[in-house]
Formats: sequence, structure tokens, C-alpha cells
Amino acid sequence: MSPVRYDEDYRRECEARTWLRMGYDTPARVDDLMARIAKHRGVPAANELREEMRRQWLRQQAASA
Repeated sequence: MSPVRYDEDYRRECEARTWLRMGYDTPARVDDLMARIAKHRGVPAANELREEMRRQWLRQQAASA
């Protein structure tokens, strides 16, 4: 059994997957979401989340291919 992760990277991965499942998978919807995230957490946090959403989206595409 692998160790349980409770770090910031894991939290961001989970959040990215959650937003993608909620339908934030088009450029326009992601831009709207990032504007909301930036307002509350700042631009660097929004950019990190956007990058993680891209990684998770690519991972999903590769798994379904």
C-alpha cells in the first residue's frame, strides 16, 4: 500500500480533477474560473492550478486513448 499524501501538490491535483469533472474543460470556462481563483488566492495560485488542470486533462486523455 502506498503512503497517504497530504501535501499541497496532492491538494492541487485533487482540486484540478474536481474542476475538470465539474465541466471546466473549455478555454472560456477555465479563464472564468481562473479569474475567480486569482481574485481570492492571487494570480500565482491561479496559474499553478491552471497548469495542474492541463496536466490532469492530458493524463485523462492518455488514459482514455
